[in-house]
Amino acid sequence: MEHPELILFFSTFPILGLLIKDNFSDKVILYILIAAAVLLLPALTGYSYIVSNGYAILIYISLACGYSFYLKNIIRKIINALTTTFFLFLICGFISFFGAMGGSITVIQKWKLNGYNIEYKQDQGFAGGALMTYRLSKYAIIPIFLKEVDSKVDNDTINRCQIKFDEEKLIFDKCKIELKSMNK
Repeated sequence: MEHPELILFFSTFPILGLLIKDNFSDKVILYILIAAAVLLLPALTGYSYIVSNGYAILIYISLACGYSFYLKNIIRKIINALTTTFFLFLICGFISFFGAMGGSITVIQKWKLNGYNIEYKQDQGFAGGALMTYRLSKYAIIPIFLKEVDSKVDNDTINRCQIKFDEEKLIFDKCKIELKSMNK
């Protein structure tokens, strides 16, 4: 899990739902909910936003807007929102704690070349050495979306410069910082 602390953050959506209900009309809330749902559609095609945690933010907004439709009268709204947040905080805190114990993924280095994004990531588990990988992602026609197209585990012990991405038939030279086709 890349960001286990986000699970804990999700427990606060009832409070945001209460604030949304008090400050916006049902029509505006419905428009926000529809917009968030439409912006979640690229997830079905395997693309992700270039903004880190883009889908998590959209899901959080959707949950808050959906919860705002659940709320009815003012006293009950506040009690419901606080009670739900408390129980979600306990559940999500428990999940987040074990997610954090499971390890972490850190981007060590990042390159943007020829319509591709290459990330050198460190996946450190609970115990043992880290798994180092190169991840190749391709930008979509609209450059706010990325799709991971290939990854290679870094098992280079003699510091070679070239990483071959067979799926896309590309070679990344990390010494010269260039991306070229295998056919050349």
